[in-house]
Amino acid sequence: MKQEKLARNNIILLICLLILILFFPVLSVHRTLIKDLILSAIIIFGILSLDFEEKTRWILTASGIITIALSGVNHFIPNQILDLLFFISFFCFNVFIALAMILYVARSRDITLTIIINSINGYLLIGVLGSVLLATADLLQKYVYHLDTGAINFAGSTAKGFHDYLYFSFVTLTTLGYGDITPISSIAKSATLLIALSGQLYLTILVAMLVGKFLNKKNEPE
Repeated sequence: MKQEKLARNNIILLICLLILILFFPVLSVHRTLIKDLILSAIIIFGILSLDFEEKTRWILTASGIITIALSGVNHFIPNQILDLLFFISFFCFNVFIALAMILYVARSRDITLTIIINSINGYLLIGVLGSVLLATADLLQKYVYHLDTGAINFAGSTAKGFHDYLYFSFVTLTTLGYGDITPISSIAKSATLLIALSGQLYLTILVAMLVGKFLNKKNEPE
Protein backbone atom coordinates (compact mmCIF):
# COMPACT_ATOMS: atom_id res chain seq x y z
CA MET A 1 0.00 0.00 0.00
CA LYS A 2 2.86 2.39 0.85
CA GLN A 3 4.59 1.71 -2.48
CA GLU A 4 1.33 2.33 -4.35
CA LYS A 5 0.92 5.64 -2.53
CA LEU A 6 4.51 6.67 -3.33
CA ALA A 7 4.03 5.69 -6.98
CA ARG A 8 0.82 7.76 -7.17
CA ASN A 9 2.52 10.81 -5.61
CA ASN A 10 5.46 10.47 -8.00
CA ILE A 11 3.07 10.34 -10.96
CA ILE A 12 1.37 13.54 -9.75
CA LEU A 13 4.78 15.18 -9.28
CA LEU A 14 5.72 14.11 -12.81
CA ILE A 15 2.51 15.64 -14.19
CA CYS A 16 3.22 18.92 -12.36
CA LEU A 17 6.76 19.03 -13.75
CA LEU A 18 5.57 18.30 -17.29
CA ILE A 19 2.89 21.01 -17.06
CA LEU A 20 5.55 23.49 -15.92
CA ILE A 21 8.01 22.49 -18.64
CA LEU A 22 5.71 21.91 -21.64
CA PHE A 23 2.61 24.04 -21.12
CA PHE A 24 3.70 26.88 -18.82
CA PRO A 25 5.69 28.68 -21.58
CA VAL A 26 2.45 28.97 -23.58
CA LEU A 27 0.44 30.31 -20.64
CA SER A 28 3.08 32.20 -18.71
CA VAL A 29 2.90 35.70 -20.18
CA HIS A 30 1.57 37.99 -17.42
CA ARG A 31 0.31 34.93 -15.49
CA THR A 32 2.61 34.59 -12.50
CA LEU A 33 -0.16 32.94 -10.48
CA ILE A 34 0.10 29.82 -12.68
CA LYS A 35 3.83 29.63 -11.99
CA ASP A 36 3.33 30.05 -8.24
CA LEU A 37 0.63 27.36 -8.13
CA ILE A 38 2.66 24.83 -10.12
CA LEU A 39 5.84 25.43 -8.10
CA SER A 40 3.80 25.08 -4.88
CA ALA A 41 2.40 21.76 -6.15
CA ILE A 42 5.95 20.58 -6.92
CA ILE A 43 6.94 21.41 -3.34
CA ILE A 44 3.96 19.54 -1.84
CA PHE A 45 4.29 16.40 -3.93
CA GLY A 46 8.09 16.51 -3.65
CA ILE A 47 7.62 15.99 0.09
CA LEU A 48 5.10 13.18 -0.51
CA SER A 49 7.10 11.44 -3.24
CA LEU A 50 9.52 9.67 -0.88
CA ASP A 51 9.26 7.77 2.37
CA PHE A 52 11.16 10.24 4.56
CA GLU A 53 11.79 9.77 8.26
CA GLU A 54 9.31 11.62 10.48
CA LYS A 55 11.83 14.27 11.60
CA THR A 56 13.02 14.91 8.03
CA ARG A 57 9.42 15.17 6.78
CA TRP A 58 8.59 17.76 9.44
CA ILE A 59 11.65 19.84 8.49
CA LEU A 60 10.76 19.62 4.81
CA THR A 61 7.14 20.51 5.53
CA ALA A 62 8.15 23.58 7.55
CA SER A 63 10.60 24.79 4.89
CA GLY A 64 8.02 24.05 2.17
CA ILE A 65 5.39 26.15 3.95
CA ILE A 66 7.88 29.03 4.24
CA THR A 67 8.69 28.78 0.51
CA ILE A 68 5.01 28.71 -0.49
CA ALA A 69 4.28 31.63 1.87
CA LEU A 70 7.05 33.69 0.25
CA SER A 71 5.52 32.93 -3.15
CA GLY A 72 2.04 33.97 -1.97
CA VAL A 73 3.18 37.21 -0.37
CA ASN A 74 5.27 38.09 -3.42
CA HIS A 75 2.29 37.48 -5.71
CA PHE A 76 0.08 40.00 -3.88
CA ILE A 77 2.91 42.37 -2.91
CA PRO A 78 5.41 42.18 -5.79
CA ASN A 79 8.93 42.77 -4.54
CA GLN A 80 12.25 41.83 -6.10
CA ILE A 81 13.79 40.94 -2.72
CA LEU A 82 10.88 38.59 -1.94
CA ASP A 83 11.27 37.12 -5.41
CA LEU A 84 14.95 36.49 -4.73
CA LEU A 85 14.22 34.94 -1.31
CA PHE A 86 11.59 32.66 -2.87
CA PHE A 87 13.95 31.44 -5.58
CA ILE A 88 16.74 30.77 -3.04
CA SER A 89 14.34 28.95 -0.70
CA PHE A 90 12.80 26.90 -3.54
CA PHE A 91 16.25 26.00 -4.86
CA CYS A 92 17.60 24.81 -1.49
CA PHE A 93 14.42 22.88 -0.73
CA ASN A 94 14.39 21.00 -4.03
CA VAL A 95 18.14 20.32 -4.04
CA PHE A 96 17.49 18.24 -0.93
CA ILE A 97 14.56 16.49 -2.66
CA ALA A 98 16.63 15.75 -5.78
CA LEU A 99 19.50 14.32 -3.71
CA ALA A 100 17.02 12.23 -1.72
CA MET A 101 15.63 10.85 -4.98
CA ILE A 102 19.11 9.79 -6.13
CA LEU A 103 19.80 8.09 -2.78
CA TYR A 104 16.40 6.38 -2.91
CA VAL A 105 17.23 4.89 -6.31
CA ALA A 106 20.71 3.89 -5.12
CA ARG A 107 19.43 2.09 -2.02
CA SER A 108 16.54 0.25 -3.67
CA ARG A 109 17.05 -3.41 -4.54
CA ASP A 110 14.49 -3.77 -7.32
CA ILE A 111 13.50 -1.65 -10.31
CA THR A 112 9.88 -0.75 -9.67
CA LEU A 113 7.44 1.74 -11.20
CA THR A 114 8.21 4.13 -8.32
CA ILE A 115 11.94 3.90 -9.07
CA ILE A 116 11.48 4.62 -12.78
CA ILE A 117 9.16 7.60 -12.26
CA ASN A 118 11.38 8.84 -9.41
CA SER A 119 14.38 8.76 -11.75
CA ILE A 120 12.52 10.79 -14.40
CA ASN A 121 11.35 13.29 -11.77
CA GLY A 122 14.92 13.72 -10.55
CA TYR A 123 16.14 14.63 -14.02
CA LEU A 124 13.28 17.06 -14.71
CA LEU A 125 13.76 18.59 -11.27
CA ILE A 126 17.40 19.35 -12.10
CA GLY A 127 16.18 21.33 -15.13
CA VAL A 128 13.66 23.26 -13.03
CA LEU A 129 16.32 23.95 -10.40
CA GLY A 130 18.58 25.20 -13.19
CA SER A 131 15.95 27.73 -14.26
CA VAL A 132 15.61 28.93 -10.66
CA LEU A 133 19.39 29.21 -10.40
CA LEU A 134 19.56 31.28 -13.59
CA ALA A 135 16.71 33.55 -12.43
CA THR A 136 18.51 34.02 -9.11
CA ALA A 137 21.74 34.91 -10.92
CA ASP A 138 19.89 37.54 -12.94
CA LEU A 139 18.29 39.03 -9.81
CA LEU A 140 21.62 39.08 -7.98
CA GLN A 141 23.20 40.88 -10.93
CA LYS A 142 20.62 43.68 -10.78
CA TYR A 143 19.58 44.05 -7.16
CA VAL A 144 22.63 42.93 -5.19
CA TYR A 145 25.54 43.94 -7.42
CA HIS A 146 23.53 46.90 -8.80
CA LEU A 147 24.63 46.35 -12.40
CA ASP A 148 22.43 47.59 -15.24
CA THR A 149 23.31 44.77 -17.61
CA GLY A 150 21.56 41.45 -17.03
CA ALA A 151 23.44 38.26 -16.26
CA ILE A 152 21.95 36.57 -19.34
CA ASN A 153 21.55 37.79 -22.91
CA PHE A 154 18.08 36.92 -24.28
CA ALA A 155 17.55 36.97 -28.03
CA GLY A 156 14.72 39.10 -29.39
CA SER A 157 13.02 42.16 -28.00
CA THR A 158 10.26 40.45 -26.01
CA ALA A 159 10.28 40.82 -22.24
CA LYS A 160 11.89 37.84 -20.55
CA GLY A 161 10.00 35.73 -18.04
CA PHE A 162 10.46 32.59 -16.00
CA HIS A 163 9.70 30.47 -19.08
CA ASP A 164 12.85 31.86 -20.73
CA TYR A 165 14.99 30.69 -17.82
CA LEU A 166 13.21 27.34 -17.98
CA TYR A 167 13.88 27.03 -21.70
CA PHE A 168 17.56 28.01 -21.34
CA SER A 169 18.03 25.57 -18.46
CA PHE A 170 16.71 22.56 -20.39
CA VAL A 171 18.56 23.52 -23.57
CA THR A 172 21.74 23.53 -21.46
CA LEU A 173 20.82 20.39 -19.48
CA THR A 174 20.20 18.37 -22.64
CA THR A 175 23.33 19.86 -24.34
CA LEU A 176 21.30 21.18 -27.30
CA GLY A 177 23.03 24.56 -27.11
CA TYR A 178 21.05 26.55 -29.69
CA GLY A 179 22.92 29.75 -28.80
CA ASP A 180 19.87 32.02 -28.87
CA ILE A 181 20.30 32.69 -25.13
CA THR A 182 23.78 33.12 -23.67
CA PRO A 183 25.22 33.80 -20.20
CA ILE A 184 27.08 37.08 -19.84
CA SER A 185 28.22 37.48 -16.24
CA SER A 186 30.62 35.14 -14.45
CA ILE A 187 27.90 33.96 -12.04
CA ALA A 188 25.57 33.09 -14.95
CA LYS A 189 28.38 31.23 -16.73
CA SER A 190 29.11 29.24 -13.56
CA ALA A 191 25.39 28.43 -13.19
CA THR A 192 25.24 27.28 -16.82
CA LEU A 193 28.25 24.99 -16.38
CA LEU A 194 26.75 23.56 -13.19
CA ILE A 195 23.48 22.76 -15.01
CA ALA A 196 25.30 21.06 -17.90
CA LEU A 197 27.54 19.00 -15.61
CA SER A 198 24.66 18.04 -13.32
CA GLY A 199 22.62 16.71 -16.25
CA GLN A 200 25.42 14.58 -17.64
CA LEU A 201 26.54 13.24 -14.25
CA TYR A 202 22.95 12.42 -13.29
CA LEU A 203 22.33 10.42 -16.45
CA THR A 204 25.68 8.61 -16.20
CA ILE A 205 25.24 7.64 -12.54
CA LEU A 206 21.55 6.82 -12.94
CA VAL A 207 22.03 4.53 -15.95
CA ALA A 208 24.91 2.76 -14.20
CA MET A 209 22.78 2.17 -11.08
CA LEU A 210 19.70 0.95 -12.97
CA VAL A 211 21.70 -1.38 -15.22
CA GLY A 212 23.56 -2.74 -12.18
CA LYS A 213 20.30 -3.44 -10.34
CA PHE A 214 18.80 -5.11 -13.41
CA LEU A 215 21.84 -7.39 -13.86
CA ASN A 216 21.96 -8.26 -10.15
CA LYS A 217 18.28 -9.15 -10.20
CA LYS A 218 18.73 -11.21 -13.35
CA ASN A 219 21.68 -13.15 -11.91
CA GLU A 220 19.99 -13.93 -8.60
CA PRO A 221 19.22 -17.64 -8.19
CA GLU A 222 15.51 -18.39 -8.37
